[in-house]
Amino acid sequence: MNENEQSKTARSFRRIIFTTTIFTGYYYGTGLFVGTTPTAEEAKELLVKKGFVVTLPMEEAKKTVQPKDPDKDSMEKEASKKNPSIVTYTIKVKTNMTATEIADSLSKEKIIDDTAEFEAYMNDREFSKKIQIGEFVVTNNMTYRQLANTLTH
Repeated sequence: MNENEQSKTARSFRRIIFTTTIFTGYYYGTGLFVGTTPTAEEAKELLVKKGFVVTLPMEEAKKTVQPKDPDKDSMEKEASKKNPSIVTYTIKVKTNMTATEIADSLSKEKIIDDTAEFEAYMNDREFSKKIQIGEFVVTNNMTYRQLANTLTH
């Protein structure tokens, strides 16, 4: 390549960079990218229009009720008589709720004993980034892993 061809190539490259910069500035500067993500309500409405069934975790659980097994019921009653200290709690996780707030709530309801330890568990294993919004039924005999899986599914 001679000097003239190198100069043309350099000018072409600069034009491409300049044009890309202009388009990027326009795109971000005009706010065209804002609002392209639908709200939860808009997403739900769109899915319903497309024929999907949209439910909350508790609503789905209520719909999948298993037929009653009399033997199982009597075994559960016997177990509850032997171990009356099992605590069940329905936690309502709201938008932007932190692992700290969840740990405080679980501690207050006697589901966990150590707030800081549970919060550290959630953060160290990055479960706190995956917490879902909704209502979740938890018990005091669940492990931290079971609690984390419940809150993130």
